[in-house]
Amino acid sequence: MQKSILLTKPDGTQSNLHSTKPETPTTVEFDSEQMERGHRERGRSKKKRGERDSNVSSLSRSRSRASSRSRVREEEFLKWTVLRQDPSMRLRVVDVDSEEEGEGNDDDDDDGDDMDEEESDEEQVSDIENDLEIDEEFHYDLGMKVLPNFCTSINEVLESSKAWIAKYEISIRGHENEGVSLEQLEGGYVRAIQLLTKGSGAESGNQRSFILYTDLSGESTYALTYLMGAAVNQGDTVYIVHWEPSKPTDDSQMFTNVARIRKHVMHLFDCVAGVLDDLDVVVLSLTHPYPKHLLNEMIHGLKPVALCCSLSVILSTLQNFVCSVPILAVRKKLKRAKRKGISE
Repeated sequence: MQKSILLTKPDGTQSNLHSTKPETPTTVEFDSEQMERGHRERGRSKKKRGERDSNVSSLSRSRSRASSRSRVREEEFLKWTVLRQDPSMRLRVVDVDSEEEGEGNDDDDDDGDDMDEEESDEEQVSDIENDLEIDEEFHYDLGMKVLPNFCTSINEVLESSKAWIAKYEISIRGHENEGVSLEQLEGGYVRAIQLLTKGSGAESGNQRSFILYTDLSGESTYALTYLMGAAVNQGDTVYIVHWEPSKPTDDSQMFTNVARIRKHVMHLFDCVAGVLDDLDVVVLSLTHPYPKHLLNEMIHGLKPVALCCSLSVILSTLQNFVCSVPILAVRKKLKRAKRKGISE
């Protein structure tokens, strides 16, 4: 016995919601030729789709590889490294077009190229824990470099300073304090200043100047040598600032500070004589309660090209110092103690 649910239509008639009549099955028959044609068409469409996907993926992969390699080339061109070899030999222009043409046939060797790439200089330096190990990686001597304003290497300039300064001190004996202006400032502070001029001095139309902050140490003298040999041009002005941390009981200490700076400046005047004819150097030694504030005021007023100082000064007096001009930090190569073996 079959049951059905009656549905009343709007016109009052009734009809079954679920028909109880058995449906006659309908089937579609295909012959063998039509089935083979369908298989061939499906295989052809899959092949075209696979080729299109592979072409798109290879194109995107080649584009990403080309962009990444071009970016790496630009970074290598601008990179200054202290490892492996002389930095000046690393700065060379790379022919991008010729390399891209050669890279077009290297799609199959992508994995191999990635494995053969060298570590970046930043990664190499980050793996080294201290400065002594960095110095051990130098394969050339920085002291043998000839800076643009010198005719000899840095080592020869520094070695010649002792004999030259000894003769200079003999020549000015009895006149050491001539040209030094000593002033008393408010609060009991003292300022000693001297202008050293080479040739005609700084050019009137030249506004270039540098500030060197020194603590009278050997590394600060090396920073002064590097600044005079590499950064200073014709007609520039160099301000050498020394901060005396303690108030001196007499004026002799301030005169001594200026004299210690002056003898190195006069020696460097002689070293750059073949390149620079006109130059001004202002030597300043003073006591001040806030040396960082003093530097900021000088930078704001003089608008120098850069502030130069040794790395030891940055790590001590100028720690956490921020200014509006670039800071040139100079570090002298550390002297490594010779490691003796068991047989020595």
